[in-house]
Amino acid sequence: MNKLIVGICGILGLLISIENSLAIEGLQLSVQSSNVVLSWPSTNIETYLVQYRQTLNATDSWVTLTNYYPASSSNFTFFVHSNIVQYPSISGGGTNGGGLPPMPQLQMSGISAKPSVPMVKPKNGSGDAAPLAIYPQGFDFSNFLIYDPATAKWVEGSDYLFPLTTESENGGFEPMDSISDTNQYTGFYRVVSDGVHLFGITNGETFSGIVTIPVEAESDSGYLANLSLNENDTPVSGISISTPPFQLPLHVAMDTTQMSNGVHQITASARWETTGNGEDGDSSFVEDDSQPISINVYNEISFPNWMPEFGELGNTLLIRATSAHTNADWYIDVYDSQTNYVGTLGGHTDDGEIGVVWNLIGPPPNYINYTNDNSFEFVISTEFSGNNLTFTPQGTGGANVVAPPLHKRLEQWSGHGAWVAVEQHAWDNYLGSDQLYAELNGFIGAVKQVQWTVLPSPDESGNAYALHYGAGDPQGDTDWANFRNALYDARSRNVIYFGHGGPDGIGYNPADINRYITANEIANTLHTIPVGQTNSHSFRFVFLDGCSTAKGTLPESFGIFHKENVSGDDYADASLRYSAFVGWPKDKGIGILQGSGYINFDHVNFVTYIQLEMLGSGYSGSPQPIKQAIINASQYPNLFGFGQNSLTVYGFWGLTFALGN
Repeated sequence: MNKLIVGICGILGLLISIENSLAIEGLQLSVQSSNVVLSWPSTNIETYLVQYRQTLNATDSWVTLTNYYPASSSNFTFFVHSNIVQYPSISGGGTNGGGLPPMPQLQMSGISAKPSVPMVKPKNGSGDAAPLAIYPQGFDFSNFLIYDPATAKWVEGSDYLFPLTTESENGGFEPMDSISDTNQYTGFYRVVSDGVHLFGITNGETFSGIVTIPVEAESDSGYLANLSLNENDTPVSGISISTPPFQLPLHVAMDTTQMSNGVHQITASARWETTGNGEDGDSSFVEDDSQPISINVYNEISFPNWMPEFGELGNTLLIRATSAHTNADWYIDVYDSQTNYVGTLGGHTDDGEIGVVWNLIGPPPNYINYTNDNSFEFVISTEFSGNNLTFTPQGTGGANVVAPPLHKRLEQWSGHGAWVAVEQHAWDNYLGSDQLYAELNGFIGAVKQVQWTVLPSPDESGNAYALHYGAGDPQGDTDWANFRNALYDARSRNVIYFGHGGPDGIGYNPADINRYITANEIANTLHTIPVGQTNSHSFRFVFLDGCSTAKGTLPESFGIFHKENVSGDDYADASLRYSAFVGWPKDKGIGILQGSGYINFDHVNFVTYIQLEMLGSGYSGSPQPIKQAIINASQYPNLFGFGQNSLTVYGFWGLTFALGN
C-alpha cells in the first residue's frame, strides 16, 4: 500500500503526493472556509493517527493533530482541522469570493492565469507547474524554470537562490527570506491506522518459498524499533525479524520453507521506543500486534526441523527435511566446504519425513574422512521434485532443492558452566520489592549448593547481583560493566536475569549504552551470528525475565536455536549439547499502580514456582524439565494472569537444572 499525503499549497488548491510507505489509501481533502476537512474509507474496528506539517521536507517533523481517533460507524470517517487556512489580502485583480485570488489553471507548457506566488516547472516540459513553497531549502533548480510573479516571467532556475519573492503588505513583492511566515499557506496531511497491520494478502492465500509481505506500522509514541512476523508469538522464520534501518516500502519477510505445509495463523508485531536523553530510566515503549490472517503454506520440500549446526560433542550431523508427499523415494547430494561432490544418500519415506544421520565418512571405496570440514551443503530431491526423475551417481536430476547450510560448532568446553545472575533494581519504590529481588534465589541457591560458580557474586542474602537504577546513581554504570564482564566470561554458560528488556536487548533505555546490552552486541561478542564461527561461545540455559525478550533475536544471539521444542534426539544425532532459552513473548506487569504501589506478587510467585518445579521441591515432587516446570507452575492455586504459554521456551523443552551443565 502507498501512503497518500494530501496538502493545501498556498491558495492554489490541492496537491496530492504518493509516497511509498505506510498509511491510508483513499485519503481526500477539501477546504471549507478556513477549515481543512479530511475524509477516508474506514472500518469501525480501527482508530487513526492524523498528522500535519507545512512542507514535504523529509527532515521536518509531523505534528499530531489527534491520535486513536475512532472510525465512524459508516464506511467513511471525517476529521476537521479548524482555522488552518489563511487567506492573504490581494492588491488589484478579481477574486473568487471570500478574499480568494483567481485560481490558476496549471498546464504542461505553462500557466494560463497569473498566479500570485512563485511557481516551478521542469525545463523539459515533463511535468506540471507547482508552487515553489513546497520545495525544501537548498533544492537544486538547475533543471527547472521558475515563474517570478514580480516580473510575470519564466526564468532559469539556476539563476536564482531559493527562496525567491512573495507578496508584501503594500501590494508589491520582496525577497522571501525577509518574510517570517513563508509557509503559512502550505500544509500537508497524513492519516495512518494506529498500530501495525498486514495488507496485500487475503485469508486462505497460498505461499511458497521466500516471500515479502507489506506492512503498515505507525505510532506517535516513538521510533519503530522492531518489526516481526509471528505465529503464536514466535517468529515464523529467522528472516522474519527486522530492526532499523528499515527498508521502504515497509515489509516483513517470510521463509515458508522453514514452516510446515498447511494452515498457519500469522500476525505482524511492532514495538516503538522512545530513548529520552540517554539516561537510565528515561525511556518508554509501545507494542502492538496486527489482526491474524490465515494462510496456506505449500512447498514440495521444506525444512521446518532443520538443525543448522553439528559436531560440538562428536562427529555426526543430522539432515532433516519434509516432503509434501507422504510416500516417496528421496535423495540427498552432499557437498563439502569447497563445494566438491561427496556422494549421494538415499531412502524412502512413508510419512513425508526425511532424516539421516551422517558420520562424516565418505562412500566406498575411498571412505574419505570429512571430520575436518566445518560446513556442508546438501541438495535434496524426491521422485516428485521433477519430471521423470531417475537416480544418477551425482545428483538426482529434476528440480532439486538446496537445503540450508550446516556449520560445525567448534566449542569443546568442559567442566560445569558458570551461572550469571543479575537483577535490575528498578522497583525500589514499590511495596514488596524485597520479595521481587529475591525471585531468582531458587536457582542461585541450587547452583551454590552443588558448588558451581555464580557471576557476579550474589549479595549477603543470596540475592542476585544488583544493577542499580536511575541516572542519579552512578553505581549503575559499574554494575552493568560487571554484568558484561560476567556475561562474556569464558566460563559462563547459563544466565538468569530479571529486569527491563525488549526484543533487541537487555535493559531499559537503548540510548544508554552503558546500561543496555543489545542482542547485536551479544551476538558479536559471543560470535554466534552467523553460525559456524571458530570462536563462538554458546550458552546452555538462558532465563530472561524481561518484557518481550522472546520476540527478537536474543535466542540466537546466545547461540540457542530460535525454534520451540527441538527434539532431544536431534541434538544427540547432531552431536550438540542440549540448550534452552526462556523469555516473555509480550510485555508483562511487574508493579501494580504507580509510585508507592505494590509489586505484582503473582509474577514473583510464578517465577518462584518454576524454580521449585525444576529443582524438585514443588508439588510434582521430582525435578522437572523447563517446559514442564512452567506448565506445572501455571497450575498452582491462587495464581492469576499466568498460563503455561506465558513464557516461551526455545530449544530443548526437556532441559533440566543439571542436565549437561
